[in-house]
Amino acid sequence: MHGKPLRRIGEDCPDGATHKSVRQDICILLDRIHGFYESALDRLPAERIPSLTTRLLKAGVCFGFLDPVSNIIANTVSYTPSPEDEIKEEDEIISKVRTNTKDERIFDIPLYPETVDSMTVARRSLEGLVSFLCFQYRYLEKTEALRYLRLAGCDLLGAVALIEQDRNRSPGEPVFNIMSPTTKIALECAALSARHPEPAVLVGVSLSLMSRTVKVSKILGALCCLPSAAVKRLARLLRASIDLGADRKRKRKRGELTPRNAESVEWKPGMHGTFRHTQTLKLLLLGKIHGFYLEALALLPRDGLRQLHHCSLIKGGYCYGPMDPVSNIILNTIWYGTAFPMHQDFEFDFQVDMICTRTLMRIECCSLYGIVAFLRARFSSLSEHGALWHLLLANVDLRLAVEMVQQSGFLIGGTDLDAYKKAAVDSWHSDPDALVKFTTLSLDIEPTKLSHMLAHALDDCTVEHLTKLVSKSSPTKSKKRARLLNKVSSCSEILNKNQKMLIPAIRKKFKADQEFYVRKVNAALNKFSQQTGVDYELHIICGVNPKVCEGSTTYLYKKRFKYEYFHINFLATPKGSDPATTPRELFFAECSNGDNDEEERPSLCLPVLGSSIDHTRCFFCEHSGINIVHPYFGTYNGRRDDFQEMASGRQDVLIQTIISRYEFQVDGMFTLKEDWIYFDPNMDAKIAQMNPIPDWARKVREWGRIF
Repeated sequence: MHGKPLRRIGEDCPDGATHKSVRQDICILLDRIHGFYESALDRLPAERIPSLTTRLLKAGVCFGFLDPVSNIIANTVSYTPSPEDEIKEEDEIISKVRTNTKDERIFDIPLYPETVDSMTVARRSLEGLVSFLCFQYRYLEKTEALRYLRLAGCDLLGAVALIEQDRNRSPGEPVFNIMSPTTKIALECAALSARHPEPAVLVGVSLSLMSRTVKVSKILGALCCLPSAAVKRLARLLRASIDLGADRKRKRKRGELTPRNAESVEWKPGMHGTFRHTQTLKLLLLGKIHGFYLEALALLPRDGLRQLHHCSLIKGGYCYGPMDPVSNIILNTIWYGTAFPMHQDFEFDFQVDMICTRTLMRIECCSLYGIVAFLRARFSSLSEHGALWHLLLANVDLRLAVEMVQQSGFLIGGTDLDAYKKAAVDSWHSDPDALVKFTTLSLDIEPTKLSHMLAHALDDCTVEHLTKLVSKSSPTKSKKRARLLNKVSSCSEILNKNQKMLIPAIRKKFKADQEFYVRKVNAALNKFSQQTGVDYELHIICGVNPKVCEGSTTYLYKKRFKYEYFHINFLATPKGSDPATTPRELFFAECSNGDNDEEERPSLCLPVLGSSIDHTRCFFCEHSGINIVHPYFGTYNGRRDDFQEMASGRQDVLIQTIISRYEFQVDGMFTLKEDWIYFDPNMDAKIAQMNPIPDWARKVREWGRIF
């Protein structure tokens, strides 16, 4: 797989946020927040309970899961001031709440760590609101979070609903859940970034309020000034809830699943799409496409996948075509293996149990570029941003996206043939002309029958039937490719001496490294089986991040940059089950990087059914730019510590840094060193030509564990 370097999608697209617009957003939001504090002060009995003024200035932030004014009151009441706290006069409170817009420091996004403490509670509240959204949602820049808050009237749950709606969750995907670990961590990060004196108390208060809405609404429902007795009753209620929650938390064990019995946010009427960042759209689509590839891997038969289809999938298994994305991946994979079989001298002499992580990510990226190219060739006036937006609405289904673009008023310009040709070229297909012919010809089977066949787990007989269909119904190679292959009589014409030595050596290393991961996965699966009583068999490993450390990365240098763990995704099937009727399950595991340290660092293994890339957060996987699906519930390294360090200002990494690093890796259409593992002189002559390899032994030595 090779081609000319393309400009990255969205690299020259303005995000709509300028220095002037950010300042305007901050001023408008602060003005709204000031109004919340005036309303809260009208309802707090500060004359009868003087300490409330100090408590408000220190802890009365306006974020939480109630309306902003109720959040201020609850956060104020729940905080117990220290004896050293000076009691403020009520008439000077407003002056300490209101933010001076002549102070240029308030327009920093994020605030510099050394200036946060000197900010007003209103500005710190805004910092917390923005932080919550950015730590809750992947790929969300702080300037984009400001815009969502402005559209939602500075109401946190209103902004959440807008984001959920914009991101177009697929049917069956979990929506925002207040009790999810991701949400709890985001709220704690919000409290840390706002310099709340007791972040754990704020989190406990916010969560307890949701479980005691009836009692709390009776106290906070009145719009008049609260009686002193009501404030004291609310304080006792909140404190009791926090203590109860702490007891429950202490009883929870690592990796224990929590039932989803919490209430989720419902849509608010009259909300419309607000996307401005092309980068965000692109990353969301790549996450969805990754999910389709995992589905396709789960449907392909185990033996065929390990012996043949693994190579065809990463070289030609694009998700675009005349059917749904998963069916397109399967058909394109089978066709590619039939049309371009690997040179017999380069066939694998062992079964492959692991799809190399970067090669899978690259075919996903190539697919996105192909789909975008198709839409823009079909509709000449459609912008890149518009193509991405319609693809998100259509859940990356090209047929549905075309219909939606037409419904939006765009006129069809190019033909299907031209659009597929542009898609094949832009997605780096090895033989664009052959792919166009295959995609535009009909298979000798009823479409409904084919769709039904591809909607279930395939067995070897079904794949053989599909292989015959694609062989009959379409030409194999284009004339240009056929002429090229006639010139390739042996690998001696393609490879130099070092390259000939490198390929078997690197495959030997790949086999050994694969065996390490398989051994670790099987041990984790056995441990999981002991807990559930169901024995599992590995189907395929489909993603590894070997750089996961215990705790925060802040002091990683003290450990000489040693990463104790790796995160891994794999598909597995219950042993003895019927492959045709039993779906393969996607698992996440956290295992140690050592060979014999299972007792010191026990593995964690959890199914991740119903989760996807953008549902959960992991600092290590996002920072490394690796697609790993993490469990919606459960505890793992990378879920909390570094995000807390970022929020508190002790970590140099910024939200934008994580997004940029992640984008650089997942949006990667370039030759990979893993290409030598799958090298085929029939198709990869240019890779050999562009990478002469002066010292093969050194290349192997410098290559860390292959994943």
